[in-house]
Parts: sequence; structure tokens; C-alpha cells
Amino acid sequence: MHALLLATAMNWSVVVAGDARDPRVRAVREAVAFWNGELAALGLPIRLGPVKLSPLRADDDLLKEVSEGVMSGRAARRALDLTGYDGDIVVFLSNADLISTGIPGGPTRQAVVILRRASDAPLSLPNVARNVAAHELGHVLGLEHNSDNTKLMCGRPSPCRPDMFRSWRRHFFPLTEREKATLRKRFQP
Repeated sequence: MHALLLATAMNWSVVVAGDARDPRVRAVREAVAFWNGELAALGLPIRLGPVKLSPLRADDDLLKEVSEGVMSGRAARRALDLTGYDGDIVVFLSNADLISTGIPGGPTRQAVVILRRASDAPLSLPNVARNVAAHELGHVLGLEHNSDNTKLMCGRPSPCRPDMFRSWRRHFFPLTEREKATLRKRFQP
């Protein structure tokens, strides 16, 4: 099923590789619900989920290497083996100090999200983990960074950083009109 996923499927399943008690699991579920609301509001046929958990884990050193490869524009020396992860999008809950990242899938590969450890800032700050998860899922959906620090997809090379999502009010940062147009173009039936 994964081979045809990104071209034809209406629902992209999400598997979270991590401890079920980890607060990032809730953040991922909330981010998936956010995206489903946005996609529905845009009248697009694609949805994310269901979200399920996987007992499988990946090596944190490898996850850090993959994250650094994405940030530098170079591939990691070792490939991330997604065999056994039964989802169209695989979300890894890393315990490493790395930069969270989202990697779009393709006709023959699953999409990947890697979330940094949640025990310290910025993911430990209120409202941040949910927005970081949504931001990385935005990359999976094909969105790139922008430079508006009031928007969800703000990021490098702009000075936007995840701690900007900090808020005692639980909410998601919005998309730009350009990002909405990008999603319409990519997923319009």
C-alpha cells in the first residue's frame, strides 16, 4: 500500500514509535486533528490517521544523524530502516538532543517525522510540542518554511525557533494563504 500512498490514498495512517506515556504522543494526536480540520476546511480529500503506536524503536544516534542530514542538505550515512513500521507516516519520538524534522514520503517510501526529546525546552514548554508536531507534519504534506513568526511553518533560515510557540493558551499557529494554496494545488481532486 505504501508504494501508491502519496499519489492515491485518501487517508495516510500515522504510526508513533515511542512510549505510550510520552506527552509527545498526545501532541501528535492533536497535530493530526489540527491537520484534518485544516484539510477539511480547504475542501481537500486527504486526511491523516488513524494514529497508532508501535513497539519498535530506532537508534537515537541514527535519528540524530538523519536530522542533521536534513538540516545540512546532505543525506545521512546510514539509512533509516522503516521495515516493520505499519504506517504511511512514521513519527519517531527521540530521546536525543536533535532538531525535529519532517521528511515527505514518496511513491515508494513512507514519510518520517522525528521529534526531539520532550524533557527539556523547547518541547517541554507549554503549547510547543503540539505546534512542533504540526509543523513537521506540514513538511510531510509538502510545505516549506516561511519567515513569519506568527505562522506555523516559520523556520530556518529565518530566526524562528520552536520556543516561539510557547503559550499558556492551547492553540495552533495558522497557515499562510500561500501555504493553503500549495495544499490545494497538491491535493485538489
